[in-house]
Amino acid sequence: MENIETIKKDLKKNLSEYRYEHSLRVAEVASKLACVYQIDPNIAYLVGLVHDVAKEFSEEENKKILEENKINIEDIDLSNSRIVHADIGAIMARSRYGFDEEMCHAIRCHTTGDLNMSLLDKILFVADKIEPGKDYIGICEERKLAYQDIDKALILCLENQKKKLEKEGKKFHPRSLELLNFLLLSVS
Repeated sequence: MENIETIKKDLKKNLSEYRYEHSLRVAEVASKLACVYQIDPNIAYLVGLVHDVAKEFSEEENKKILEENKINIEDIDLSNSRIVHADIGAIMARSRYGFDEEMCHAIRCHTTGDLNMSLLDKILFVADKIEPGKDYIGICEERKLAYQDIDKALILCLENQKKKLEKEGKKFHPRSLELLNFLLLSVS
């Protein structure tokens, strides 16, 4: 696996300044949450750092990465740019930086969630939502809960995301809805 400084240099070169700074903030929050929940903060930092590596790619760049890595294009929904960067990012994390499957899974599900989320997955998902550069209705409660109960924080993040998307006339991803319903049943 590449070292942190090498990854930072690569990201700084390939991401916009906004996206790079966001990634640094997510990495810091993920590392802090990892300490609270007693998992490796260095691993959490790395997935936070790399989670948006493919966020600014064009559809052509995404297709090229899929072809280079012999991934069936039909297995990835390239039409939804808000979601596809997570799948492409997981592929890149493995091929470019040598991340293991657990780390790649966290990156893969950081936008929609997944029914089989590990603690690392949940930490990255929440860290991406609550990093200090973000400010929206409900974020203070999300931040507070994140350090108390990661599952309750995840539920609140999903509920707030659902409300926001509905207000904008956009659909809440089916995987996210399935996860929210599952969590609501299992936490109550």
